[in-house]
Amino acid sequence: MNRQRARRASRWLCLTAFVLLAWGTGQALPGDGWTPGRDLFVRLDPAVALAASVAGRAFIAAAVPGLVVLASAMLLGRAFCGWVCPFGAMVDAGDAAWSRLMKARRRPARRRQDARRRAVPRMLKYGVLASVLAAALAGLDLVFWAAPLPLAARFWALAAWPPLARLAEAGLALLAPLARQTGATGLSFAEIAVPGYAATGYVIGFFALVLAGGLLAPRLWCRMLCPAGAALGLAGRMAPWRRRVDDTCTNCGTCALHCPVGAIAADAPQATDHAECLKCLRCADACPVGAVRFTFRESAGTNAVTAASQPTPTPIPGTLPPQARSQRRALLAGLAVGGCAAALGHAAPALGRPEGVLRPPGALPEPDFLARCVRCGLCAAACPTNTLQPAWLASGALGMFSPVVTPARGFCDPACHACARACPTTAIRGLAHERTFAKIGTAEVLRDHCLAWAKKKRCLVCDEVCPYDAIALKPEPGYTVGVPHVDPARCAGCGFCEKHCPETVLVSGEKAIVIRPRDALRIRAGSMRAAAEARGLRLVFTPKKPGEGYGTEGAPPTDSDAQYPSPGADTGPSPGGLPPGFTE
Repeated sequence: MNRQRARRASRWLCLTAFVLLAWGTGQALPGDGWTPGRDLFVRLDPAVALAASVAGRAFIAAAVPGLVVLASAMLLGRAFCGWVCPFGAMVDAGDAAWSRLMKARRRPARRRQDARRRAVPRMLKYGVLASVLAAALAGLDLVFWAAPLPLAARFWALAAWPPLARLAEAGLALLAPLARQTGATGLSFAEIAVPGYAATGYVIGFFALVLAGGLLAPRLWCRMLCPAGAALGLAGRMAPWRRRVDDTCTNCGTCALHCPVGAIAADAPQATDHAECLKCLRCADACPVGAVRFTFRESAGTNAVTAASQPTPTPIPGTLPPQARSQRRALLAGLAVGGCAAALGHAAPALGRPEGVLRPPGALPEPDFLARCVRCGLCAAACPTNTLQPAWLASGALGMFSPVVTPARGFCDPACHACARACPTTAIRGLAHERTFAKIGTAEVLRDHCLAWAKKKRCLVCDEVCPYDAIALKPEPGYTVGVPHVDPARCAGCGFCEKHCPETVLVSGEKAIVIRPRDALRIRAGSMRAAAEARGLRLVFTPKKPGEGYGTEGAPPTDSDAQYPSPGADTGPSPGGLPPGFTE
């Protein structure tokens, strides 16, 4: 049983590391190159590596870890699924919880257990893999619907962390009085940012359905739908490290009862479906006579019979054997879905609506961005201002759950590019030294709602907070106050103006100044600065002085900096009782 303890320890250590990285404790290091960070485990997904590379029409260096995992399956089979995969550990934990909750027997009868396992249409996952790859050939990335590691990252980053962060914040609030009394000033002033995401409800509901599959059969998702498992199964079908049974086998069927994925038939325990075997070693530990071993070479008295080599019933004339029929159905289903994906690919410009949303700075052109983005949510989790949100239908049917910038929720700090460092597929380019030239849109003043334009009241907020000096207050005929004008050549679309605008349209919820994706600068390769200058853009980022505090890396304010209040800060009442920043 030492091997089972080692396997459980390996899986829980991997799951713990995965969760901590997703929550940001393993923040990626600065720079353009790959560094161990939030995206480490997502890069290991072979389905992501295959789909992103094919859909992106280019070799992606970030996909190398996933290809290495796929290559390792040729030697070790699906050992990654049984020893490493965090998603598999979550599914197993859900199965165990259901078992305890329903008070199921620890070891069900052999016939019942075998029937449950055989009832799962295991060939369906090969159809899912075929669909994903067919869609990738059409330039679409559908892997985010089924790839295990992006799904797990989406759950822990977008659904699990916000409520846990809120609980931690409440705990700090309860400990604050005690911390002040004991002199623990660091704890009394500690804060935890509590993000919020639009897709949290969907992610929770989706995972509830995944875990509910444990009521039907163990590891239902892994056995029936997982495209990564299908890819590893195909690569590891002939792996030399495999299950072997010697001549002392008594055909008791105990090994079949302990197999979590039904890779062993109860009526033929010497046979193994190596494309399904997770190399979990449960069958070897459960064998009462020690007849099962996992080795690279076949020793004397042992055999490594495959399920395909076992005699099968003679099919009815004119029909295919059951396994062949299942394979054909899976292939046809995959081709059908892939054909639909190809049709959608031709309609992608209409369905994607690339002009309707703001993408993160450094995002590739829209078709390339949607082809590479796996919707893992790590960029949104890395965003310190919570401006990145997973989209629903705002970016079209093909852009569901892709990241969009929402300036009304938070500005996009020109000194920050955490989203690019967290992206596992380089759908967001790293711009270590040219981040300030990454124009994501242009500000637009809604004159019918602006205090200066519509009500002729002086408002300085958008002009004061703009770090690019793209907004100027100019006189206009019939106005006694300056009204805001935006210089498109200077505006980078950072969203400071929209975030801090005090006027909100009641019907639409928009601010009086909004960022539109007009003239966004999105290129596949090359210098962002050179591209900006070629367009005639004059993007000059002017860092705020200490104390203005709009960014995430500024120095703390000092007494000499009191004349520079933070945007939106309460600086006291203005003459006449008006809010700060306003005059008659």
